[in-house]
Amino acid sequence: MREKIRLWVQPDNGKPIYLDKIRDMRGKFLFKDKPLFLIALVILVNFFIFLDGESYGENRQSWIKKTPHGFIKDGKPFRFIGASAVNMVFYDDWDLDIEKAIRTAKENNISVLRFYMDWGWSKDEDFDKIVDMASRYGIYVILTFTDCCCSNEYPSFKKYLELHASFCNIENKNNMEAFKKRIKKIIQRRNSINGKVYRDDSTILAWEIANELEYWHFSYPEVHKWVSEIGVYIKSLDKNHLITISVSTDIVGFDKDSQLYEIFNVPELDFISFHFYPTVRISNSDKIVLDSDYPKKIEYRIKKFLSLNKPVVMGEFGFSNSADLNHKFKTNKETGGLYNLVFKKSMDSAFLAGASGAMFWGWGVPEEKTVPMWWRSETHNSDDEIFCRFLKQYHIPDKNVNN
Repeated sequence: MREKIRLWVQPDNGKPIYLDKIRDMRGKFLFKDKPLFLIALVILVNFFIFLDGESYGENRQSWIKKTPHGFIKDGKPFRFIGASAVNMVFYDDWDLDIEKAIRTAKENNISVLRFYMDWGWSKDEDFDKIVDMASRYGIYVILTFTDCCCSNEYPSFKKYLELHASFCNIENKNNMEAFKKRIKKIIQRRNSINGKVYRDDSTILAWEIANELEYWHFSYPEVHKWVSEIGVYIKSLDKNHLITISVSTDIVGFDKDSQLYEIFNVPELDFISFHFYPTVRISNSDKIVLDSDYPKKIEYRIKKFLSLNKPVVMGEFGFSNSADLNHKFKTNKETGGLYNLVFKKSMDSAFLAGASGAMFWGWGVPEEKTVPMWWRSETHNSDDEIFCRFLKQYHIPDKNVNN
């Protein structure tokens, strides 16, 4: 094989140097034609990089652009099924397979995965591996700078800010500056695996400022100003990527209060990512009680956010925001059909109303059930045969002609 590979070096006699001749001639190059040797060495290194498909800094995926109501990829509309996969940053600690999670996501019609950058004990090196692997399999990622959910799991809002979400305290200027410092570090980070600077990597579909900022603890003008300031700062560092923020819309106010939508009418946000889980509970007679109006509520939210002239993504959705209920119904033969029907109706409602993407919670690997944590109740994986069959067969419907 080596004899057939020609290098782009021409000595005085005009004949090409073959790869198998390099060793024989290295003495001449080293001692008589040192510049020629160095040129050949550089070419040789880059040639092998080319053969491996790993051209330094090369982007495999096309950049995603936005219009007032959708995304564009290679000049065509881009709509997608996605999933949150936040647990993946812990996989190294539990000897779980990141590549398997990403590969099976691709096999099951998932085009975008979403991660939190400062969650638990995750390290920046974990994201190097995830982003590089996603690039190899042609999957986009949304990277969330900070997680602002869920203060109700702490003794007080103050403790929540101290122990979990200091970047989410939008009234504290010191926290704002610390957050900006962290954002800059991430955007300017060079991936230790493939050498790409995050700012220049098209695998990243978007930066998400925060997951579920608890805006109700602050005044609406404060929230609007904070989101704008962070957005301006991100764009000063990175003019390549889209910017979003995820908004929890489960509260009833989003069914009637237009002012809630205006909080996020910020020029620096390129699209809105909203979260919605229909209300599900068990009655006293052990029957499933499901909010029957959830498709209309999804449609209403999307149309309201679209009125801001930004694309909209349903960034989190599921059967229920209770992990226990999710697990109970997805593993029960009697309720599995209803479980998948809720997913289908949610996605149909979102896409027909004009959403550009629908991202369920969440995706992982079957081996997560061996981890002594909460993941088993929260994630789907390639072992969920009925659910995966639904994903593979799902066809994104055309937008409603009235939208």
